[in-house]
Amino acid sequence: MMRPSGGSVSECNPDRFRDQVAMVVGGAQGIGKAIAVRLAMEGAAVAIADIDRPMMARTTREITEQGGQVCNFHCDVRNKRQVEAMVAQTRRWHGHIDILMYIAGVGKTVPFTKTDEKLWDWTVDINLKGAFLVARAVAPHMIEQRRGKMVFMASTNSWDAEAELAPYNVSKAGIYLLAKTLARELGHYGINSNAVGPGLIRTRLTAPILKDRKFMRKYKNLIPLGRLGTPEDIAGPATFLASRDADYINGALLFVDGGQLA
Repeated sequence: MMRPSGGSVSECNPDRFRDQVAMVVGGAQGIGKAIAVRLAMEGAAVAIADIDRPMMARTTREITEQGGQVCNFHCDVRNKRQVEAMVAQTRRWHGHIDILMYIAGVGKTVPFTKTDEKLWDWTVDINLKGAFLVARAVAPHMIEQRRGKMVFMASTNSWDAEAELAPYNVSKAGIYLLAKTLARELGHYGINSNAVGPGLIRTRLTAPILKDRKFMRKYKNLIPLGRLGTPEDIAGPATFLASRDADYINGALLFVDGGQLA
């Protein structure tokens, strides 16, 4: 059985996703990597898409060395042609796509009055437009096979906005509404669409925030479990939503935040 690269992980079932193909968009590192590794550990053939070639190659190599099935595609999710090519190549590789994990996301803390169009467009285009483009490219194939699981990476910010993160907050709220919309439109084709809402997780995206000791002391007091999350803390709930155990869950936002929003 494959083993996770780090962090805690619940006991894995190596057959849970046997004969299924999972596309993990934004799967080179952080939460995306943890999800890609977890899916491969549990039998899925994984297609990783990202713009970070070195990290993607490293994650691909790690999964391959542990016996997993994996391929990767360089893809800018803002580019329609690249997205459509990625989906077409994945289908040529293994014939079908059973699971879509949209993890790609960015964010930068900037006061609203200093938020310019460039920052707004960069954030919303990657976090939300990219999810739209990828889902739209994958949906026809899932409709044709009359089954599929879509899982989108939302955030606690989808529900509870934070100051100085206007474009991030808006994009993550949009991700949740996109997941709900697809749940209503695609459910009768046997397609489930849900979202995961992480709290503060130790990743490259959050690294600048984690260096602020004053902020961290204050933030930790907001989390009843008393610690920050790890990418592996998100991988379990995300892969649950992609599994048969979640066949009757549709249009949900599952918060994974240590009780921050409790």
